[in-house]
Amino acid sequence: MRSLAVAAGATVAAGAGVAFYGGQIPTAQLYGPVLCRVPGAEGRLALTYDDGPNPAYTPWLLELLDRYDAKATFFLIGRWAEREPGLVRELVDRGHAIGNHTWDHPSMPFHRDDTIREELRRCRAAIEAAGVELSTVGDGALMRPPYGRRRPGTLRVLREQGYQPVTWSVTGYDWRWWETAQRIGGRAVRAQGGDIILLHDGNNLDPAADRSRSLEATRIALEHHTPRGMRFVTVPELAAG
Repeated sequence: MRSLAVAAGATVAAGAGVAFYGGQIPTAQLYGPVLCRVPGAEGRLALTYDDGPNPAYTPWLLELLDRYDAKATFFLIGRWAEREPGLVRELVDRGHAIGNHTWDHPSMPFHRDDTIREELRRCRAAIEAAGVELSTVGDGALMRPPYGRRRPGTLRVLREQGYQPVTWSVTGYDWRWWETAQRIGGRAVRAQGGDIILLHDGNNLDPAADRSRSLEATRIALEHHTPRGMRFVTVPELAAG
């Protein structure tokens, strides 16, 4: 009996491990394809920023990107986009791509399909109310699940609603309060051609959160890669091959 219990426990643990891998690891394709990097895209990287637009730091970030002729992709929270329509327009005017990051940043696997659809709808409506359209890869509008979390049903709803799920291959960990800008930037420095880098210009709880470390980490990455011939492009440009 004890051996059966041990075996059952091991099976449960293995199942939990597989579920975590498929639903949380950004490069996992177990629950369906997600765009996390582009093999063969030598000489190009995609900087991506979540949880904005942030009136306190997104403008500084835009100035920094302009200085290096770098383009990025911004995954916007709908309620912040509704507050900052001018900043949403500026992102597009400066040549950056934008994607849907839901209205209120929920952990999508824990919500019903109808809730996910409403989160997507409200975010898209806020962005379109600013007078711009979501950027696309192929025939799918860009969408990043909050925290990168998904399950088979989550991805099914995203595709049903016309979205291309986008995760990442390089994590900056700039949301950890104990990380320094140097450590965050150092992770981006190690990125290779075709990688999609995750950073943040905003915060889902505070519309004007301090993202000074993310800003400095971006500068570190740009200063390292640009002289070496690496180009920073949007996710659609990276995916175009």
